[in-house]
Amino acid sequence: MTQQQEIAALKKYVRATNFLATSQIYLKNNVLFKRPLQHGDIKPRLLGHWGTCPGINFVYANVNRLITKHNRKFLYLVGPGHGFPAVQANLFVEGSLSHYYPEIIPYNEDGISDICRKFSAAYGYPSHANPEAPGQILEGGELGYSLSVAWGAVLDNPDLIATVLVGDGESETGPLAASWYANRLVSPENNGAILPIVHINGYKISGPTRMGRMDREELEAEFTGLGYAPIYVDSALEEDVYVQMANAMDKAYAMITEIQRVARSGDDVCKPRWPVILMKTAKGWTGVPEFDGKKLEGNCDSHQVIVNKCATDEGHLTALNDWLDSYKFHELYSMNDKGELIFDEEIQTLIPPAELCCGQQRLSYGGEVVQAVKNPDLTELAYGPDVVRGTRGYSMNKMGEWMRDAFKLNAAERNIRIFSPDETYSNQLQAVFEATDRAWQWPIESWDEDMSRDGRVLELLSENLLFGMMHGYTVTGRHGMFPTYESFSQVIASMADQYCKYVHASQGIHFRKPVPACNVVLSSLLERQDHNGYSHQNPSFLGAMLEKHAEIVSAYLPADANSTLVYTEKAFAGRDKLNILVAGKKELPQWLSLEEARKQAEDGVMIWDFASDENPDVVLAGCGDYATQEAMAALVLVREQLPRVKVRFVSVTELNANGLGSLEFAAKPWLLDDIFTPDKGVVFNYHGYPNTIKKLVFDYKGASRFRIKGYEEEGSTTTPFDMGVRNGTSRYHLVIDMAYKLFQQGVIDETTHSRITTEMLQNLVDHKNYIKANGVDPEYIENWEWKR
Repeated sequence: MTQQQEIAALKKYVRATNFLATSQIYLKNNVLFKRPLQHGDIKPRLLGHWGTCPGINFVYANVNRLITKHNRKFLYLVGPGHGFPAVQANLFVEGSLSHYYPEIIPYNEDGISDICRKFSAAYGYPSHANPEAPGQILEGGELGYSLSVAWGAVLDNPDLIATVLVGDGESETGPLAASWYANRLVSPENNGAILPIVHINGYKISGPTRMGRMDREELEAEFTGLGYAPIYVDSALEEDVYVQMANAMDKAYAMITEIQRVARSGDDVCKPRWPVILMKTAKGWTGVPEFDGKKLEGNCDSHQVIVNKCATDEGHLTALNDWLDSYKFHELYSMNDKGELIFDEEIQTLIPPAELCCGQQRLSYGGEVVQAVKNPDLTELAYGPDVVRGTRGYSMNKMGEWMRDAFKLNAAERNIRIFSPDETYSNQLQAVFEATDRAWQWPIESWDEDMSRDGRVLELLSENLLFGMMHGYTVTGRHGMFPTYESFSQVIASMADQYCKYVHASQGIHFRKPVPACNVVLSSLLERQDHNGYSHQNPSFLGAMLEKHAEIVSAYLPADANSTLVYTEKAFAGRDKLNILVAGKKELPQWLSLEEARKQAEDGVMIWDFASDENPDVVLAGCGDYATQEAMAALVLVREQLPRVKVRFVSVTELNANGLGSLEFAAKPWLLDDIFTPDKGVVFNYHGYPNTIKKLVFDYKGASRFRIKGYEEEGSTTTPFDMGVRNGTSRYHLVIDMAYKLFQQGVIDETTHSRITTEMLQNLVDHKNYIKANGVDPEYIENWEWKR
């Protein structure tokens, strides 16, 4: 085809999709506009966002042009919020909706009627991109994540190009702003490429965007400084914007393929300048230019539903009639004798083969392409059976060894990565560098360590960027780990929530199969943030995520290194889940053999027989590695003080929204009586906020017997043990609470209760005086050893 023919086809295609996008917002009847509209054709409740739709359609048509021209795989991610009528219009035209929903959305007038009547209607179609729509890999209701998700999708997919339409309003968000830095990480040799298109339509809901008020020189300077090669397209220029855009897409594609060709020929590509298209078109382009003296096209007033009284006002209805008539949709299709729609031949030249349609791109259905991780042999990694119980070891180091071996075992598949916003060394995962490096595409100095062009560890100080990349990586069928400082994980809480929504909405969609889990590792835990101080003490992410669907979110709090290995393996086997692993990076006692750790992981709750008495008088529980250490120390103290008192020790290593333990265990709350006894007092030492556990046991009839200890939002720069003291989770506080429970139950008398409480309080005073004088915890605390 000549360019003139291509441009003619593009203009017809965009007319068709603009018409269909508009119809979805307004019409319940007469969806093909076979006659002038009447008030009864209009929906009683008009919802949706028109302003961004023309830009989405314009780019979709141009992406299709590249697909049909080069026969190459593309994904199309739409960042600008609520532009779903445009996405749905294109999915209809290319046949993807009829492919996946042949009975509901056939390729005829009935299909168009369905998407119009149900758009933004009760039990219908949302106003933003969503998993129910073919080809989507992002729940698009929250702005800022499109670019990072696209970067993640192209990792280890060398033939894929992910086109991302980035809104200029979206560009003002922190996550999107940080996402431009991923060009420092992604190698063109073994990965695909993204083609970002920044849609500068100038306005948000009620005001201008930052980019909308920048001139060409300022825009080009900004993106050049970010390391990109900007290509400028502007509908205000003299040259036809369709010609400009076609040329820009061709230039960008040529730049991408040349960068990849050089990298794949063996040459080192440092600072690859990926193209970015800066596209200026008017908000609400091709809609109603102005109405009632108000400028609509090219203004914020076109953001949502314009001329929104069409069901009752004749002037509004006339404006909509003129608007729809301007697309001359009747010229763009015909119908065969079966009533099936046949689009104009020129439009058909822009509809890719089914397997290359954006809505049918197989990589957008990660459950279809996923390969299970080949697991390391835990018997070779675990602390062995000859290790004395209570011997000290390192959980995060063992997790690093697991990941190292996983990288080696899955090297050919290239389906596992670490996304680390905090340095991998800092979180004690450095064993991975025996198998891979940190990815880095910019200059590497001779003294830099563990860095190469194709490393499988992505490390940059942006939680938003790297979580978004892991999202894109996992929903396209691969496996990821996101280790971060616990205190700053809350930065990505909203992103994690959006991921969970995507997974939840995907379930039950017949063309989507379960995808690998997002695995968030929380380390640098609050109990050892004594040196960084109060700002680094925050277990909020756990509580926030444990409000979500129990089937999707699981929190694993292994008590020691062997348990950490078991739960790491379990996390990577998960599908359609967000797993949270909480593990300290300092030396801690080791409690369980590998066999015992596997046994505990079945239920996520276990009575530790080696530390427990039969027919207990009181129950002591630990959840979290540091919390467990203090609980076990309290157990030793109680036995020294009250040798006749019988204590049961319970370890809790898994939580979900339904309660304590695994999903299966939490579904049987009556088992809690077997674990915690039907009538004895329980002192529960928890890693995070006490209210989290209080909510999880609220419905348990024995909840009133629980004394739940946890982080009370107290802390500063202090010693490690004093962190527990300040929050009431130290061994001395636990003994005080156990003594009170025993006194309540009549197991000990008032004199004994008073003596023990006084002694423990004196221990706390002595400790405070000691650390103020010496600056460190006393040796008997710092090097405490377990003795049965």
